[in-house]
Amino acid sequence: MADTFISSEILDLIDQFKGALEEKESLAEQTKRNNALVIEIRDKLAQAMVDAEIDQVGRHGINWKLKPTTKYSKKAGMDEALFEVLRNHGLGDLIRETVNAQTLQGAMSELAKENDDELPDEFSEVISKYEYMDISHRKAGKSTV
Repeated sequence: MADTFISSEILDLIDQFKGALEEKESLAEQTKRNNALVIEIRDKLAQAMVDAEIDQVGRHGINWKLKPTTKYSKKAGMDEALFEVLRNHGLGDLIRETVNAQTLQGAMSELAKENDDELPDEFSEVISKYEYMDISHRKAGKSTV
């Protein structure tokens, strides 16, 4: 590869791709920090309004109101027990079977690998196959352009 000429277009696209990946990672980190900050400030604001016995404030053309809220979520590892309780209370229609996309990807890749890189025929009606050329990247040694 050292003797192969690499066009400036390819090198420019690599630089753009690297920049876009770095920006994506940075934005994900910023979003995570910002979401935590939003929750922290929301909690402080709510407590300050409760302490001041104020349930509504107008500021910046917006009414900011205290609103008692309750959220519910399932406990980890309790899916089957939850499903049973939901069914017993007439709420079985809330239950949806799902397959995690990454788990499906891994399972289908393994199945195809065991079958000459093809899925068995019965999967053709239920699994879409999308092929593309991806670009892998990792830190290189000293001999890069």
